[in-house]
Amino acid sequence: MLLTIAFRPAGVTVVLLSTLIVVTLVVANSDLTGTFGAIAAAWLAIHQVPLTIDDTTLGVLPILPTVGIVWAVARGCAAVTAPASSPRQAFRVIGAAVAGPLVVTAIGLAVIADASAVIPLSSPNALFAFGWVFFVHLLAASTGVAAATWPTLGAHVPSWVRDAVRPGLCAMMAILGAGAVMVTISLLMEWSTVGSLLERGDGVGGMLGLTILSVLYLPNVMVGAAAALTGGVAQIGDVSVSVFGNVGGSLPPLPLLGTVPDGVAGGAWPTLLIIPLLIGVMLGRDCGRRVAGQDALFTVLTASAGVGIAMSVLGLLSGGRLGALGTVQFSWWVFGLLTFAWLGLAGAVTAVIVAWHRSRGATEEVETGVDAEDEESNLPGAQEVLAIAAPVGEETPIPPGAAPAGAIEAELVDETDAPTAPESQTEVGGEVLDAEIEVDDAEIEVGEVTKPEVDLPRESASPSD
Repeated sequence: MLLTIAFRPAGVTVVLLSTLIVVTLVVANSDLTGTFGAIAAAWLAIHQVPLTIDDTTLGVLPILPTVGIVWAVARGCAAVTAPASSPRQAFRVIGAAVAGPLVVTAIGLAVIADASAVIPLSSPNALFAFGWVFFVHLLAASTGVAAATWPTLGAHVPSWVRDAVRPGLCAMMAILGAGAVMVTISLLMEWSTVGSLLERGDGVGGMLGLTILSVLYLPNVMVGAAAALTGGVAQIGDVSVSVFGNVGGSLPPLPLLGTVPDGVAGGAWPTLLIIPLLIGVMLGRDCGRRVAGQDALFTVLTASAGVGIAMSVLGLLSGGRLGALGTVQFSWWVFGLLTFAWLGLAGAVTAVIVAWHRSRGATEEVETGVDAEDEESNLPGAQEVLAIAAPVGEETPIPPGAAPAGAIEAELVDETDAPTAPESQTEVGGEVLDAEIEVDDAEIEVGEVTKPEVDLPRESASPSD
């Protein structure tokens, strides 16, 4: 299993690169000299290792293949990792996922050193090559293992950090999506320029190659557009693009770069800054709905920091040296800080408002429930019904007049025997008395009560007695 994790992504990648390079050479009617060197160079290029071809350094490499290999490695590591895996098992998976590509990189460096004798390809810095490969696969493997063990790992993470993951991912995709929309709009507006650049391909093969190259570099341009939307600067050689002002210059003849605005920025361009502001509001709303109270603010700041770091890494990967044309850079650290500022400020305010609204709604709901009970108790006849339904203890009898009119008819029968007079007394007879107690309109009969008559001792007999 560890061997599969170590070498399957690398093996599949090498096979795909070999197929692509051989097909390209055949279509271009070129011989296959230096094919293995080209394959090794392509392996390093996928991991963002700058290449030196004919004394010209190419550091601006497409990030689309890099994202693809990161996704493949992360998915493979997540598939073999159980949610309850121990830290030792997780580290073994990560170690295997990193060790295999490092072995392939060592072989590739040896192949490039051998092929440099027949093709104009210089050997890159070995330490730099190993470092980039290690970083890419460590990031991918760690992401996959963390995703697989998240049900267990998340229990040891504070709730406001755990709840920041999904809103942060949504905010990051929204920023990149906004950049993609801007590139698409510019591509449609400058379609004539893009078409003229495609015609320079000299035939179907050349046009197809320029199209594939433009597709590979599309994520790089999307990152640059996103950097400009947040208030940063996207610089391609002498050309710089910003919502506050553009600087013209020479661009490489890549059809995709026809989308770069050739006019002077200004006027309504700064209104585009409302886009990151709205994304920050969306982030604050999502965090405020997930977390209540003060933790909502911590959740927003955590998500904003995570998105800012991710944007910084993407900005760093998307730039580099472009030979004689200079440097392509998106001010990666400025991009990250601006992203954090927009999301953190707008998101924090929105989260506080949402949290306050939630607490106020809960308070009103409680008060509404109490008022509803009070209204029910004030309905006609409600007090009488409550008085009747309330349990009456033995020591708390219902006072006279408390029973409503016509509410009850009760008959109490005293079944106890009449008291028996002592033997020394003589029972003369009894008189039967019928007692009736009227409470309002209710008539309560209290059985039959016998009043005994007894002889009392007499001291003297007189007519008054």
